[in-house]
Amino acid sequence: MARSEEEIQAQLILSIEASDKTLDTSQGPIQDLMVIPQAGQLAKASSEAESLRTLFTLQFSDAATDEEVQNALANYGSSPGTGTRSRHIQYFMRFTRPSEDITISSGTLVSNSDGSLSYSVVNSGTIKATSADAFYNSARGAFEIGLLVEATGTGTAYELPKGRVNTVLTPLIGIDTTENRAKSTGGLDKESKTSQSNRLKNSLKGINLGAPGGIKNQILNAFPEEVFDVAVVQPFEKEFQRLVEGPALDVYMIGTHAEPASQTTTGITGQTAVTLLSVPVLSVSSVLINGVSSTFTLVPDMTMETGLSLRSTDVVVLPIALLAGDIVTVEYLYNRVLSDVNTQVFNSGEEFLFNTDMQVRSPFVINPVIKGTIQAFASYSSTEVEQNVAAFLTTEFTFTTFTEIVFPEVIRQRIVSEVSGVQSFRITEFHRNTGSLSLIEPMSFARNEVSVYNPNIVEIKVSK
Repeated sequence: MARSEEEIQAQLILSIEASDKTLDTSQGPIQDLMVIPQAGQLAKASSEAESLRTLFTLQFSDAATDEEVQNALANYGSSPGTGTRSRHIQYFMRFTRPSEDITISSGTLVSNSDGSLSYSVVNSGTIKATSADAFYNSARGAFEIGLLVEATGTGTAYELPKGRVNTVLTPLIGIDTTENRAKSTGGLDKESKTSQSNRLKNSLKGINLGAPGGIKNQILNAFPEEVFDVAVVQPFEKEFQRLVEGPALDVYMIGTHAEPASQTTTGITGQTAVTLLSVPVLSVSSVLINGVSSTFTLVPDMTMETGLSLRSTDVVVLPIALLAGDIVTVEYLYNRVLSDVNTQVFNSGEEFLFNTDMQVRSPFVINPVIKGTIQAFASYSSTEVEQNVAAFLTTEFTFTTFTEIVFPEVIRQRIVSEVSGVQSFRITEFHRNTGSLSLIEPMSFARNEVSVYNPNIVEIKVSK
């Protein structure tokens, strides 16, 4: 540990007095010309030596500057997370039938009401005058087109709720108004120095790009803000259940970047379903058939072969069979993380062993079933304790890392000791929502499974 100037002065005085007790070390030339100047220089050297020592240990983040951390990351082919830009579908509307085509060019800017947060159109679109009916939304009474827009800056500040992006900054002829009908999502702030340092500490765990450890390390380094953990499942493991020819790996990732998508399909006679192209699908917000809102059923691919992957066959089932020429527009969200990883990490098979077939996937979701009764302290209201317990369980059972097993007694004791207002907790049910054998048992998770907390199947009664 680095010594202060005062500590070094005291040690120099003791050293001089030990060699000759007749010397005056409290004043005069020894104090002015030897003790004080030398102490200052030695304190500086001691501080620099301590900094070098910590830089070459796992505590380097305590001494490293931002630039030093970034340079160290560069040694492993990585760089700090610069943050991400949120995206959403922006609707451009006209309330009277257009007599000529209206084109919204890429780069067109929209913003919130005060113009502080702006978004740019990613791909241009055109409302065709000759087929205006296909663009008519009877619910809005407007001819409209939905286009993907991206924030002009990074960070969570751009994740505005629906209806808040309502101003056109770039002059548009023929457009009366604009709006976002869903929250803008996907904005992340710049990666912190602490996060960068933690990635550096794990860098040497896997530097062979073709091996499971190297694959995991490479993905986490490429997407530090979006991917929290990676599980590489090999063909000899029980979780690997797809038929392959040659080497293959299933790469499961915990992380979601909800990206909006708009898909327009021209129907054929008798068609009752639309296969969605951007997968895996997270949710569907609306389905329009010839401009009229329609009911629908989302059927995601949950098979062990291709479910929750870029090869998923997620479909929207329609309530009626289509006629030839019917226009179906589907607005939905999909998990963009998988396609980003596939493009940026697995774009070249030459880096991986034996041209391995890589299938990137989201993990299968398991919901915890928890029931019980809690005795609350008299100084807390029942509602307050219920909220505290719900917050604890939401954090514990929404995994950000792949976890093998969770024990009921451990959770019970932690709730009693860590959650404010809880005096005692009696568990009556604790198990997975699928594959459980008894009412109370440890929750075991496969290598490709994660827990996601669902309040609808958790019943905790609080009494005083």
